[in-house]
Amino acid sequence: MSTSKDSGALEFEKVSLDDARKALDETTGVYAKRKTEDWEAKRTTTPSEPLSDAAAAWIAGLPPSVQPRQLALRYARLANRLSEVWATPPRCERLLDDLMIDRRGTRRGFPLAIANELAALRDYYFRLHHKTGSAWEHVEMGR
Repeated sequence: MSTSKDSGALEFEKVSLDDARKALDETTGVYAKRKTEDWEAKRTTTPSEPLSDAAAAWIAGLPPSVQPRQLALRYARLANRLSEVWATPPRCERLLDDLMIDRRGTRRGFPLAIANELAALRDYYFRLHHKTGSAWEHVEMGR
């Protein structure tokens, strides 16, 4: 297909993914930094956080079938964050989605018991605020 220079069309060259990464690395160094960044060290330096009184009260106020007990025991920091955003649907839904969906492609995921608690909690929260369908139908539609 031939275009004139004043038609506004952009000219481009097809390159392989490896060539594109190499070019990105040479010009900005972003790819190399992201590739070598030690996320595990960052994650382990976070000090242990006890379950807050507010989070304990929030969990106690939930129906028994969706109380995230294992999450509170093993990941108190996350239970604390959930209790803080519970009253703000957009923030809470985003946090629940971020915990369940690996957007970076590098997460190992939660143990099955905790993943099940988060899934039940996400579905409960969605039904509480949207009254129709399930949270997973909402996620599949692309929000």
